[in-house]
Amino acid sequence: MSAISDEEVMTQYGGQPSDPSRASIPPSAEVVLGWNNLVYKVKTKVDKKDHWRTILHGITGEARAGEAIAIIGSSGAGKTTLLNALSGRIIGGKLSGEILYRGAPRHPGNFKRVTAYVQQDDLMHPLLTVQETLTYASKLRLLNSQYSASQKSDRVNAVIQQLRLEGARNTRIGDATTRGVSGGERKRVSIGTELLTDPRLLFLDEPTSGLDSNSSELVVELVKKISVEQGLATLMTIHQPSARIFNIFDKVILLSQGRVVYFGPTATAIQYFADMGYQCPVHENPADYFVDIMTLDYRSEESLAKSKEQVKLLADKFEEYSGNRHRNSASSEKGSISQENSAEKIHPTEKKLPRNNWFYEYSTLAERDWLNALRNMPFLSGQIMQALFMALLIGFMFFYLKHDAKSVQNRLGALFIIAVNATFPIVMPMLTLYYKERDIMLRERSSATYRVTSFFISKLTTYLPIACIANTVFFIGVYFISRLSIDAGKFFIGLATFYCMTAVSIGYLLMIGSAIASMEVGFVIAPALLTIQLLFGGLFANPHTITPVLRWIRWVNPVQYTFAAFAQNEFSGLTFSCDNNMQCYQNGADVIDAYALGRFTIWQNILLILMLAVVDIVAGYAFLRWKAKPKHIWL
Repeated sequence: MSAISDEEVMTQYGGQPSDPSRASIPPSAEVVLGWNNLVYKVKTKVDKKDHWRTILHGITGEARAGEAIAIIGSSGAGKTTLLNALSGRIIGGKLSGEILYRGAPRHPGNFKRVTAYVQQDDLMHPLLTVQETLTYASKLRLLNSQYSASQKSDRVNAVIQQLRLEGARNTRIGDATTRGVSGGERKRVSIGTELLTDPRLLFLDEPTSGLDSNSSELVVELVKKISVEQGLATLMTIHQPSARIFNIFDKVILLSQGRVVYFGPTATAIQYFADMGYQCPVHENPADYFVDIMTLDYRSEESLAKSKEQVKLLADKFEEYSGNRHRNSASSEKGSISQENSAEKIHPTEKKLPRNNWFYEYSTLAERDWLNALRNMPFLSGQIMQALFMALLIGFMFFYLKHDAKSVQNRLGALFIIAVNATFPIVMPMLTLYYKERDIMLRERSSATYRVTSFFISKLTTYLPIACIANTVFFIGVYFISRLSIDAGKFFIGLATFYCMTAVSIGYLLMIGSAIASMEVGFVIAPALLTIQLLFGGLFANPHTITPVLRWIRWVNPVQYTFAAFAQNEFSGLTFSCDNNMQCYQNGADVIDAYALGRFTIWQNILLILMLAVVDIVAGYAFLRWKAKPKHIWL
């Protein structure tokens, strides 16, 4: 495996390296990340009493430039916990010890922007191609002050070539319902979005999970090659790699029950265990053998006690071994380390890094959102077909309304159904989309890719026009087929009221999707609250007759204001013919008074609807901001 020259690095990425000193650093020369005596505890309940359980026990180590380090252990060994602690993604519990980036404490915001973290779940937009996914990532993550549009494009092409994705360049990412790239290609795209920023550290959580042996080996080989060529310090959790994958890594960390059983060169691991009496059989995968001897055996009480004793012995032996090794090498390394870090006595990420301006972030996100929306044909066609079907159904249900006593109830029913159609048909389909987009945002935000406000406003300005356009078809169809008041002024006032109610629904779905983490729970709460709004909307019960305990609901109910505006707009100026044997309203004003819909004028109702829309939108942003706010523990 040959390294590339400085000139090739510059040519490959379309400009100057982000850190010119990196090209001169030979592999394993610079300590990029060091950690000392890491202890992590979480609170659990034991006999209804709080108890602190230790997950990581005094772990020490370092990662150097050009190294690929595997973190191996059985389930529950603490692999992902260690990776999250080192990458700054630990949430909750107590973390103690010391973590240094290039010899200095880490700055939370800036550290995330000079590191890359590839999650186990590849959350990406399924309708974008590989090229588009990486292009939008480059636009959002690379600074306009440092990279021109052509340099960003060159960087994307370099990553595609580097990760051997040329054949899948124009293939969509895909998901369970959309055919796309293979699992291995998908993982490489996920890695590529992180490598675009030329990071100093690369963290990968189970990158081979769900891949076949060939794809797994290719992913690990490419990561190793990139680590050497770009001087990256790479740490990767991996459950049970094949022998060939195991030998690709420079070093390995073997974890068991939160303790290090071995940390050192992969090439010397077999001999290390053999010296302690644990000789790996000739034809057995070393990784499988190591995991086997450091995994607890729960088949019986006796075997469990024996395996615990064995794990403790292995961890104690390594602690003794590593202590001796560090003491022997401390004097020889002291000079080189101090010289190595002398040039960086000032924290390398102490100065706040610049960001792209807000409008550029918003326009890029909005462009991506519209591209996704226009390609989502099942959703768009469903919105249009639903609007057409409901327009015909409701329109002919109230076909050609007359001006007699019987038409009063039908007019009220038609107006109320129009208001209803601005709730459920908008909220439920778009809520599904928003949950998926929100999860992708949380992944991208973990690397400080863009601001929460730019994401939130881009969603608002994408969802609202789509909802308005689709449901305009419904409103026009119902209005003219049922023959509501044929008056241009009344038509446009009704349409404006309908758009305001649509804005409330968009704000409502953004609020629910931001406030409630689980999609399943959100799909229970959202329709329940909408149903309450409909019940107190003014048609089923006269507001004056509702018990005072529940009467307050109408003041925060946009459906009630929408229905009142619709009714006043429709019934103003109308007169009705009456039969002698029927109860009858003489004119529209009588109807408004009977249903208690005249407390506010039409424009006051519209203003109240808009106020509720603003409240929902602001609340949605506040919930999303709180959810996206970093809650990680830092050392």
